[in-house]
Amino acid sequence: MNLGILITSTGWGGLEMNTLKLARLLTQKGYRITLFTQEQSSLPKHVSNEFFNIVFIKKNRKYFDFSSAKSLSIALKSNEISQVLLVDNKDIDLLSWVKRFYIRSLRIVYQQHMQLGINKKDMLHTFRFKSINRWISPLNYLKDELTVRTHYPIERVSVIPIGVDTDKLFQNKYSKEEALVLLNIQSKHPLVGIIGRISEKKGQLLVVQAAKALIDEGKLVEVLIFGSPTINDVHCQQYDKLLRKYVEDNHLQPYVHFVSHREDVAQFYNAIDVFVLASESETYGMVTIEAMFYGLPIIATQSGGTTEILGGGKFGTLYPQNDLFACKNAMKYVIENNSQMIERGLLAQKEAESKYTHFKEVEAVDNLLKNA
Repeated sequence: MNLGILITSTGWGGLEMNTLKLARLLTQKGYRITLFTQEQSSLPKHVSNEFFNIVFIKKNRKYFDFSSAKSLSIALKSNEISQVLLVDNKDIDLLSWVKRFYIRSLRIVYQQHMQLGINKKDMLHTFRFKSINRWISPLNYLKDELTVRTHYPIERVSVIPIGVDTDKLFQNKYSKEEALVLLNIQSKHPLVGIIGRISEKKGQLLVVQAAKALIDEGKLVEVLIFGSPTINDVHCQQYDKLLRKYVEDNHLQPYVHFVSHREDVAQFYNAIDVFVLASESETYGMVTIEAMFYGLPIIATQSGGTTEILGGGKFGTLYPQNDLFACKNAMKYVIENNSQMIERGLLAQKEAESKYTHFKEVEAVDNLLKNA
């Protein structure tokens, strides 16, 4: 089956990585996939044999880019593409004009990666969404939000979780001791880990402050901050400096460990005793699911898709967003109830294995594409 994937994003993050993973799995199922993207895109740099063809297109405007719509329609026709998988909400407008003016029979399947945020029941959004044949939401709460905030027909919505590439996640296996050596950490106390871009929205400072509050109470704990600030992002760079200054000013160097981002995340998950997510809100939260696969005790903010992923607290300890006192108490509770948390971690692991593998995702997407 010929399939087009449209993604004009030029970044390299979770959206692009998950798109490439899904493309690889669909290719293994026999799809001939043509990628439509911009020349400035980072995605082609990471491609091996996931795509049958790559077509570079120009996109000049976010909305009403009729010139790009015409060019894209010509490229779709010349590559014999009658069905497109759309993964970025910023591309909905472009593809809706392609379908409206040039290829009325084009089938569009949209895999949602972001929350809708605000109501989108106006005529323009309704027109754009009408072009989408099938809508994939990764969680039920996103499907419910779609029902409330749009006029999109709910019978055309499917809930298909975005799967974790478990082959890659478990490619390298380490004992806790081996992982600590690789990270150059000598940990003497329970090690709480937070992974991701160093950014105010990710909440690393809150975790360090919670750890300090515990240490001040005589409950010794250590923190592993695994990640780096975005190089060209001034706000991330400033936050990183603020974070490190706080550690230095409060003499927390023996208790807080910084490890720059590296591809081998197995080192992180095998080294830590407790996983913590402190983000303001995660639409989906792949790192939380990865922690579930490792059977780790989990502490996370009660926001976004995290609440559903953790079963409302069944698979992890939830606390209110940006609540330092609650975060500290959650950390204390998890550390002091280690055996109970290990049992909960095993439940979370079983949940992840039953719902969130990349194999489950591709089977469901394949079935949907064949019946869109």
